Amino acid sequence: MDIGITDVKKSNEFLRSLWAEMAKEFGKCAWHYTPYKNKQTKIITFGFMDIGVSVLIAGVTYKNNGSIIKLFFEYSDVSYGYGYIEGQEDKLTKESELGQRLIRVVRKARRGMEKYNDYCALPAIKSLLPLSNYEGNNFKTEYVGENKTRIYFPVSAYDENQVEGKITQKTNQVMDFLSVETNAPFWNTSNTSKENKEKTVLTEDVYQEPDFIDGLSVKEGYLTISEEAKDFLSYLIESNGENEDLQTFLNACYHFHTARKYDAQIHDYQGYIDHPSEDGSGVEIEIYTKNQDLKTALVTGGSQTEIATTLYMSALEVVTLIGFQSEKCKVCNQDKYGIASRVRNLVNKHLNSHIAKQLNDYYDKRSRYLHRGYMLTNNAPTGSSIPLLDIDGENGCDFPVRVSLINLREYTSYILRAFYKEYFLNKENIEK
Repeated sequence: MDIGITDVKKSNEFLRSLWAEMAKEFGKCAWHYTPYKNKQTKIITFGFMDIGVSVLIAGVTYKNNGSIIKLFFEYSDVSYGYGYIEGQEDKLTKESELGQRLIRVVRKARRGMEKYNDYCALPAIKSLLPLSNYEGNNFKTEYVGENKTRIYFPVSAYDENQVEGKITQKTNQVMDFLSVETNAPFWNTSNTSKENKEKTVLTEDVYQEPDFIDGLSVKEGYLTISEEAKDFLSYLIESNGENEDLQTFLNACYHFHTARKYDAQIHDYQGYIDHPSEDGSGVEIEIYTKNQDLKTALVTGGSQTEIATTLYMSALEVVTLIGFQSEKCKVCNQDKYGIASRVRNLVNKHLNSHIAKQLNDYYDKRSRYLHRGYMLTNNAPTGSSIPLLDIDGENGCDFPVRVSLINLREYTSYILRAFYKEYFLNKENIEK
């Protein structure tokens, strides 16, 4: 069947519409997904499609990558084995009853492109502290107990199968952004009817302190966001992936949030309570578990520092790709401004030259960790620090704290917050 779509976004839009129409027509559209690309014949085979009445091989022919010139369906023959029906002809014809049904489905899919069904998403998330309630143009957050928050937002998709994936994707993006906004880690969770009955009503929006940087963004026991973040969340939820700069920024948020979860296993797993003795002669320190979601800290040890440092620095690298136009040197044909330079300029712009120099040193340490095995954690064989030399050390010495993870976290999130407020809340960039 001729299709003639040359753009990868439109091609995928057509395929989403097609698989939804297949499920509607035949009652099911299940996949044994085994994609294969033949570059010589320019054919992509998706695998085996079970539509109840038969199992078909489905695929496309293409001219350039991402295009769909023709769409084809074939019977699974004996050589494939899977789904073969005894006595079934190997070739599926357009004139057959099944062939005619498939043609009608393809036509419906073409006409139905971008004609979505509307759904309401109600995912629940949790964090170390409860998130305060907020309501934007197209979303609402509601605290429902035990540090859990339900988020309401609209979602459009072709069918229930695809909307489930969209809700998961959008919820993860929201959590990644909230982590950058609050400095806290978030997790997917579920809520019960009991929690719904005990939900807390907050009468007005409570916003983040201006120029927040240290610790968690907390007021009155709740995690808080800025007014700009509320606008950005509305923009994020409304977006369908058409703005590549937004997707790049969300990738940076994902790096940050992943780092924050590793970081939390070091700094947020356990808490400490002082119990002074009655006679005032001493203090007993009680260690307690703050959050069971961080229990992997017990078995993974100090390696979280290396992983978190790498990801925090990567978040800054990723965001420097936004608006960057590569300029080649005429002599060596290399980019004039490398990644380290771009990160340094970004930090200098939103913080200061001293921190830019410090993070540039972190960047060098991270590169030595990745490429030379240089450790970022203290492995000195002594109970307390003693002066030692290090030829790679900035001051010529082996210093036990090579990267301050908490400082790196706070610098990174502050820069990402400053970046989105300046770049994405500008109408001109939003409309790109």
